[in-house]
Amino acid sequence: MRVLKHIALSLIILLSNSSSVKANKVYKYKDEKGQWVFSDKPPIKEVKTQELIYKQASPEQELSPKIYVVPHNSLYNVVIKNPLYIPIEIEINSADTSIASQYVVIQANQSKTLIESLTQKPDFNYRWVTGDPKAQVDGSVYHFPSNTRRPLKISQSFHGKFSHFQSPNKYAVDIAMPVGTDITAAREGVIVSTKDNFHISGKTRYFVDKANYVKVLHSDGTFATYAHLLQGTVVVSVGDKVNVGDKLARSGSSGYSTGPHLHFVVRKNVGFELNSIPFQFVGENGLNYTPQAGMLIEKQH
Repeated sequence: MRVLKHIALSLIILLSNSSSVKANKVYKYKDEKGQWVFSDKPPIKEVKTQELIYKQASPEQELSPKIYVVPHNSLYNVVIKNPLYIPIEIEINSADTSIASQYVVIQANQSKTLIESLTQKPDFNYRWVTGDPKAQVDGSVYHFPSNTRRPLKISQSFHGKFSHFQSPNKYAVDIAMPVGTDITAAREGVIVSTKDNFHISGKTRYFVDKANYVKVLHSDGTFATYAHLLQGTVVVSVGDKVNVGDKLARSGSSGYSTGPHLHFVVRKNVGFELNSIPFQFVGENGLNYTPQAGMLIEKQH
């Protein structure tokens, strides 16, 4: 029988923009190699387990598009609403031959009628991705995403072997920095989503989608993600406009992470996938440079 040690631990995250609170469980145990594992599922084998029970709010500010079937004069229209501050591309498929498969771009904070005057209530499925595939990268350079005066080291850059080898992160940069370092906007834009509710880190699959982050949409349709932020430190909200150097949050090690750092990446929608794109930082001397692993950044802003 698995031995469960119940810990009287209640982590209550109070956030002004959230009133819903739900209970969650995280199991902590050692695997066969003696490594600590955190998971929302209990281990298969009989091992001594700590069941961490805590309460977690839902302050993630990332809405989802909604599709509605609207009756009209005994017919049906299919309408999509995009509540996000960023365009989306949506794909619709149906076994019904009267509904053609299609890809449609819906601009930020807009609704659109996709299909009109159907004689029967339609049965269909859909998927969506953020970003307009027609967006053209304008070649803007980026300021270093922190205003600290202490030297910071780039621990992993483009094509990094640890976690930067797939399209969404191929051109990402990891910047090692102490917990609590100010994270600032590298380029002006609009806040399109944030996550600020996770407090631990690890290297198992459980942590892959857990990192806290801020996402900023730029004028050319690309958007930057600032990830692994310290829980409870995000100071911006969805819809806010930010300028270069504006504070977004503080650094941490939340989610899939081996230590305190900032994961910075710029992406765009390419072929219904979010691809990272190469970029350059501008130095204090006004010269542009491509971030390289091992590079020590002496001064910022």
